[in-house]
Amino acid sequence: MNVAFPVSQTRLLSYHNWIHLNPGDRVIVKRTGCAPERGTVDDVGEDASYFWVWIEGQSRTLIFHGDGSVIHKIFPEPHP
Repeated sequence: MNVAFPVSQTRLLSYHNWIHLNPGDRVIVKRTGCAPERGTVDDVGEDASYFWVWIEGQSRTLIFHGDGSVIHKIFPEPHP
């Protein structure tokens, strides 16, 4: 799946910002060796060094600090 990164709707999250992720947040995950994939945060570790995400059309996946994943948080489009 090829996922575009519209700048106005996503924000790159460094590892230090994972603390701001919450269950239900929509994200784009770019794992090493994989195309970017959309998913929904399921659970975040107490220290935010890892989180679980449901990748669309796949299964629940563990993302952890140091695994090389790049995370973009998706923000809903504003309503006029």
